[in-house]
Amino acid sequence: MKISQYIFIALFFTYVLLVLFFSLWTFESTPIDLSKYILFIRADHAAHFVMFFPYSISAWLAFEPSLRRRGKKHPLLTIFISGLVLAAVAELLQNLNPARDFDMMDMVANFSSIILSTILVKSIEKTLNNVWPGRLQ
Repeated sequence: MKISQYIFIALFFTYVLLVLFFSLWTFESTPIDLSKYILFIRADHAAHFVMFFPYSISAWLAFEPSLRRRGKKHPLLTIFISGLVLAAVAELLQNLNPARDFDMMDMVANFSSIILSTILVKSIEKTLNNVWPGRLQ
């Protein structure tokens, strides 16, 4: 495994820990007001979307080569499903914090972010395979 692969893996796990931290952190004691609206979207939902968007990209950079080496025919599907699981777990864990609560719209923002970033990764992968065949294998 290349050193760059280890860096991507370390960055991925750092990212996941930050997602879990910000999912469970209470923002009441800070001046951050997530109940305001940004372009007709509640800031809380926009924050969830932005927070989960890098998941598929960072997981693909960290684990796609090793998933292919292990014989996975569709590594992006594995990444996609794990992203949905992380998004659901992060939202469900908010029930453990009395100052936070489960919100279905947050879950929708999480899932839509994972879906769109996975589509982006698939599009990039397809483009690179057409422009530079064999590069991603």
